[in-house]
Amino acid sequence: MKHLIGLSALLLLGSCVWVDVTEEGSNVRVISQDQLGSSCTRTGRTRVEVVDRVILERAASNVMLELQALARNEAAERGDDTIVATSPVQDGEQTYDFYRCIPD
Repeated sequence: MKHLIGLSALLLLGSCVWVDVTEEGSNVRVISQDQLGSSCTRTGRTRVEVVDRVILERAASNVMLELQALARNEAAERGDDTIVATSPVQDGEQTYDFYRCIPD
């Protein structure tokens, strides 16, 4: 019984989302390269990283959401309003470009 409880706890940990989007980060759009408008200006790039294994491999969707949350939060801190993923998720890492698309 103890093993079953321990295994259940590990499975739950593997499915948790641990990074939250800040209030400011919630205003940052996540779009694809082909959705960028002509008024968008690239302002920088970041590589974000999260833990993709906690004994077991974590759900790919949760890892992706956390990477987006980190990138959105960082973009908001920089004053940017849009991010575009420029690489696939690999080993809990992903690269994003920052853009300013909304005029001041």
